[in-house]
Parts: sequence; structure tokens; C-alpha cells
Amino acid sequence: MRVGFVARGMALTTAIRNYAQRRLHTALGRYRESLEAVYIQLADVNGPRGGIDKHCVIEVRRPARAPIIVRERDADLYVAIDRAADRVDRAVARRIARSRTFGDIGAHG
Repeated sequence: MRVGFVARGMALTTAIRNYAQRRLHTALGRYRESLEAVYIQLADVNGPRGGIDKHCVIEVRRPARAPIIVRERDADLYVAIDRAADRVDRAVARRIARSRTFGDIGAHG
């Protein structure tokens, strides 16, 4: 599973990168064999002005399936990462369970 990062309007520090990687490993580690890549986009829209402007977008790609995309925002980037990781964990679990239930016949997700 490849993991890619993009930061917009902020510096991607080692601490933020390591935290996001740990959260993803916790959330998606058990699905590692089923996933092709995970992309994380982090952004600080307002910069130093503050507010609920820290965005975390996680995109999970599975072979021959539509991507799973989760978006979260919060005043605290770490909270946004936590929420997005929790949501993407549940979304991936649902998609994998659904594809197993329906036998992958014509499934697009």
C-alpha cells in the first residue's frame, strides 16, 4: 500500500506526517492487502487567522474499484486527521464487506 501526502497552505512537518501515518496504519492496517494506495491531503485554509479551517482529505484506492474519499475539517489539524481516519476505516470496512456479500459481481465500490 502506497501512502502519499500533499500539504496546502501549511508546512508538512515530520510530526504531522508521522502522526497521520500512525493513524492510517491503525485504521487501515488490517486492509493493507486489499488497498492499492492512500493519499492524504492536508490544508490550512485561513492560515494564521485561525478558525475551523484545517482540512484533512483521505482518498483510498482499491484495485478496479471507485476510490473512497473522506473529508474532515476542524480548528485542530490532529482532530481532523483522527476523525478522517476513523471515518475511512468504517467506509473501507463497509465496502469490503459489501463486495464479499455480493460476490464482487458487478460491484463498483
